[in-house]
Amino acid sequence: MNTLFMKIHSYEESSGSLVVSFASDETQSQNPEDYTAYAFQPIHMWPGVTDIDEIKKRIAVAGMYHAEQQAREEAFNVDEARILELKNLAGQVRSYAIDDLVPPPSPSLDQTQTIPSVEV
Repeated sequence: MNTLFMKIHSYEESSGSLVVSFASDETQSQNPEDYTAYAFQPIHMWPGVTDIDEIKKRIAVAGMYHAEQQAREEAFNVDEARILELKNLAGQVRSYAIDDLVPPPSPSLDQTQTIPSVEV
């Protein structure tokens, strides 16, 4: 992503939120208004930041993630083979042994082990 496009739609006084949407040069549209808007609460997210340009930059940094998600979703939506695979999962029943899903616990010290001491 080389360019992020950001539109600040409104300020909601009741929540102290800036409502913002994003697009990028990797999304199908470069118009942020074509995408979901998100609420950012600068007073809670960055309480010590008073510089407006810095607040806009911090929102834009978060917007990079949202634009990347939008581009991934758009790429997924045109992958008909993958969508068909997921559709074919409907109605399937599977069972898994819990041991196959959860990694084994890491070894811990038991009562018979001693902790090496370090002399200073």
